[in-house]
Amino acid sequence: MNDQIFKIILTNTYTLAQLKKRVRVLKDYLISQLFNESRPSLNEKDLAYLRSLEPSFYQQFNKDNLYPIFADLEKRISQFIPLYLYLPFETDDQVTSQIGLFIQKTYGKLILFDVKYDPALIAGCSISWQGIYRDYSLRKKIEDRKQEILSILKGFLK
Repeated sequence: MNDQIFKIILTNTYTLAQLKKRVRVLKDYLISQLFNESRPSLNEKDLAYLRSLEPSFYQQFNKDNLYPIFADLEKRISQFIPLYLYLPFETDDQVTSQIGLFIQKTYGKLILFDVKYDPALIAGCSISWQGIYRDYSLRKKIEDRKQEILSILKGFLK
């Protein structure tokens, strides 16, 4: 049962931060519903996520299984190793979704990523995954050809 719950939560979830937040929001919401506690204040994005889940999804939870299910989900989340994506610009939800869809389509498997802002990249991106770092930015290309660029510029100064 936990596998199916986890699969549903992962639908349209692309970043590790997004996954952690969705699990926390869902847990807080279910606790408030099942134990009649005060409802957490939710923003529109969180409410939209909760509304996107089918009513049958919520029926899988009860007072007895809620905490064990979420303990298992949180354990699974702690074992994820994200792909770190360094970009020279800040992203929004739309860009994050586009990147996530591209990664899933390209690699055909679940890879959660974490976006990091790096204005020094100039253009392009760099990635780090499982201890391997690759720089695909213009900054790297310039560094690699620095001597050649300098000699060309010196030729113009003569």
